[in-house]
Amino acid sequence: MKRFSLFILLTALFFFAGCGGGSSDYDKYDDYDSDKNDDKTDTVPDKDSSDTAAESTDTDTAEQPDNDGETTDEKDDDSDADNNVQPGNFWETCEGIIACSKGCVEGDSDCVSECYGNGNSEGQLNYRRWRECFDAACAENKTAECSAENCAEWDELCNVSEAFEYKVSFPAPYGSAEFAGSFSFILKNVYPSTENEVTMKAFAKGTVASMQLASGNMITFMRTTKDKRDGSIIEVYQTGINTKSMTPINPVSILRIKIDSAVKGSHNVGVVDESEARFVVADIDDKYNISCYHAFGTGTFSIDEAVIETGAQGKITLSNGNVELFSPQNIPELGGDARETLGVEACSLIQ
Repeated sequence: MKRFSLFILLTALFFFAGCGGGSSDYDKYDDYDSDKNDDKTDTVPDKDSSDTAAESTDTDTAEQPDNDGETTDEKDDDSDADNNVQPGNFWETCEGIIACSKGCVEGDSDCVSECYGNGNSEGQLNYRRWRECFDAACAENKTAECSAENCAEWDELCNVSEAFEYKVSFPAPYGSAEFAGSFSFILKNVYPSTENEVTMKAFAKGTVASMQLASGNMITFMRTTKDKRDGSIIEVYQTGINTKSMTPINPVSILRIKIDSAVKGSHNVGVVDESEARFVVADIDDKYNISCYHAFGTGTFSIDEAVIETGAQGKITLSNGNVELFSPQNIPELGGDARETLGVEACSLIQ
């Protein structure tokens, strides 16, 4: 039964990836010949990120709201992130819930719900009452000025003007990862469809903020493909498995090695075009396209064995992979905010 279920998963992965289309800014860098994986992403380092807040619910008990995100204009970073240091209970307040939501990508209801869940009963109640008024009165003008004019009572309790100005800081580094593994099958520009094409374990382990890169059931596979920025590459792709729905789960971890660098020896991982390989942590959508990026890695790894042939003749053994991970919203090597440079969208700030 397990083997049959895995086959269903792999068949679904292959089918939906083949059907998934779409385009993004990242297409100018990353374009698989089979159109199976279009990459997207956004970023903001020393600037304010998008402010997304949850819809209000008019009750006196704490409950998790739906998401109806709004985005405030980004502000120039004229001061250090230390200016945003808050007391430990700040995130429990209505102001804290709003400020926390600024790290959420618009439409990410899970992120907003997590911010709301951090609030205490008073903070959640004030937030819901403010949000109900704000959504009704400021649907066409989602600004602090509109809030102050139309929702004065709750606006004052939630300190909305300062909450809207809160600078969201993505730590640098954002996490770290180690990776190693031996692969004895190399696909050619496709996703796997049979069990012999995958390894049933993680090749990369680590964390992005508090999020684990590998937990539960994992699938890893290797394939050749093409990237507009790096040319021909070998891609090692890792995803978790939801055993109930037999579908991939986020995040996915991907190591992309330039074909010319896929030889025995030590290699570098980085974010500049001269890098021999790239390591990314991303979320995929229901069609298995990358929807946003959590992190890009910089570091080193070794290739102990390399036979670059597709099919069962191919073999690559990786070892000693160590990378620091950086949110695309804060990559110091690229000057901080790297979304324009990389042409990507960033995932929500992990609280």
